[in-house]
Amino acid sequence: MEHNNNPLEQNAGYAIFDLKTGQQVAHLNVDGTLADEGDPTAIAQLRTLLCRELTVREHIAPPVVSGETSAAQMEEDDYDPYPEESMCYFGMITLRPGDPQYLAAFVRRLPYISFYEARPITNL
Repeated sequence: MEHNNNPLEQNAGYAIFDLKTGQQVAHLNVDGTLADEGDPTAIAQLRTLLCRELTVREHIAPPVVSGETSAAQMEEDDYDPYPEESMCYFGMITLRPGDPQYLAAFVRRLPYISFYEARPITNL
């Protein structure tokens, strides 16, 4: 059986929790769409956040020695979040909704830009 190392393909989406109440407020599908869990205010805020560009430090993978796979390549892509108002410097990229890396960066950055947290829901 082939093992898939892409975390977005291994999970069934993300449960979005309000960090103040601990309650689940939404479900974020792997395609970036939201499913309501009964909190229209949270859904409205999350939809607004999902439309924003993200500025992150560019992910640079270390070189691979012939025939070896580095641990960094096997781990989930890791992006450092930066506030939207920050200046951009070399080594920074702007991700827009629809970019392949956008959802992973959004999920990681969510607690820094809101009172919400995304927790992966894995397929068994």
